Amino acid sequence: MRLSSPASRTSSSTTKKKKTSNGEEEDDDVDANATKSAEDEEEEEEDNEKKTKSNNNNNNNKKMSLVEFLTTFSKLLETREGIDKTLKTVKYASVLSALVLTTNTKTVEIFSTASDPKTRERTAQKLRKLAKSLSLSRGSLRLGKFLKFSLQCREHLALDAAAREEEEEKEKDNADADDDGSRFRLSSSKRRRRALEFLALFAEATYYFLEQGVWLQNVGVFRSEDAAKRKELKVLAMKVEFFMYATSIPLRVVEWRDLDGRERAAREKKNEAVAYERSMSTSKRLLSFISSPQKRGDEVGDRMEDTKSDGELALAKANAVKSIVKDGFDLVLVTSDLEWIRERRARDFVANEWVYSTLSLSSALISISKLWVKAMRA
Repeated sequence: MRLSSPASRTSSSTTKKKKTSNGEEEDDDVDANATKSAEDEEEEEEDNEKKTKSNNNNNNNKKMSLVEFLTTFSKLLETREGIDKTLKTVKYASVLSALVLTTNTKTVEIFSTASDPKTRERTAQKLRKLAKSLSLSRGSLRLGKFLKFSLQCREHLALDAAAREEEEEKEKDNADADDDGSRFRLSSSKRRRRALEFLALFAEATYYFLEQGVWLQNVGVFRSEDAAKRKELKVLAMKVEFFMYATSIPLRVVEWRDLDGRERAAREKKNEAVAYERSMSTSKRLLSFISSPQKRGDEVGDRMEDTKSDGELALAKANAVKSIVKDGFDLVLVTSDLEWIRERRARDFVANEWVYSTLSLSSALISISKLWVKAMRA
């Protein structure tokens, strides 16, 4: 048996150590890779869970938005005004669709589902029949609507009489309070506004009363043999409608100015309160914070009420602007109708069917947007 030398034993032990050290390093690398793969899997699982949660939230939000939409739409259709404006929207959308189908252009042929001109013409005729039937349906929805504005006129006269009596009593009590006549100017402006409001309500009551007669004439309940006499009622109704919008627009402008003044006054008051708080020293703020917890609660409540009132003022201003634009469109349209009945339609640009239907659809959509916000807040 041959004995190994010390050098060889040393080298062999060194080799074993190297192998051992290499082996340990390899084991460490395997453990590290296993740890990394486990962490990657955990991260992937977390990402998948997050994606699943986000998808579920998106689906829930879509379901809630759909439910909210249907709920608001059902509330909109519960009112006569909502049904009327919805039918008006569908009517003029049908008219515009019929115009698109009967226009012989390449663009229409690309977007139209039916390439055959005869098929497009038949579809356009059906859409026009739908628009005509919807017009008659809208007339039936207005039966008795004049009673609402008649009662509002009566209430307005009663409130105006009570307000005048109150003003007369105040003027008697404070006859010498204002030497410059500011009280008289204020009361005269209020009286002008009340008179304008009464004229607008009276015009609406008269228009919807005459509109009933026009509808009864269109459905054939009574019809004069003379075509000129049949037009007289329509012309009278349109003249009253013109007067209705002519009084409504300045009334809405006055309303918008009042709301804008109230909003600016509230903003100035809020800025003054903020400036006063900033001008207070730190010690005063600390003392007021410690000494009056009930006052802090009242301040929080006042701020919430101010925010709510600011939102209501902004909504009222937006509605006033919408009403001005919508009444402006309707004023242009009724002027066009009067020109059409007088057989001067060729000179009237607005009487072009594209322009007329577009303005009518825009007016209907503005009304729908106002009613939609009202239904959402109900």
